[in-house]
Amino acid sequence: MDNHIAANETASNALTKQGKILDSIDQFYADDCVFTEPDGSKRSSKKDQRAHLEGFFASLKGFDGATLHGQAVGDDVSMSEWTFKMRGGNNEPIVWNEVLVRKWRGDKIIAESYYQR
Repeated sequence: MDNHIAANETASNALTKQGKILDSIDQFYADDCVFTEPDGSKRSSKKDQRAHLEGFFASLKGFDGATLHGQAVGDDVSMSEWTFKMRGGNNEPIVWNEVLVRKWRGDKIIAESYYQR
């Protein structure tokens, strides 16, 4: 296990818990990071992912929190299990239960896949 990846995973997750997901992307993701959604659709750069999330966050009435249930780190890979609670444009509750799998190269995430649980 790479202790450097473990430290970066923990730091990235700490930003996410604070609702600073865009800050985490800016700090920990490679410019050419590939993001894969549960339906298999992909975004092939940090810039595209950031724009996607900026649009999504702008559509929300509120971000009510992110709960990290656990994380694990292996050889150039990390995983974290989350519950995200938000309020949509009509103030309807949005709850996402996800597992994020990240592949690392050095101190940057080069791929991230989302899985719904």
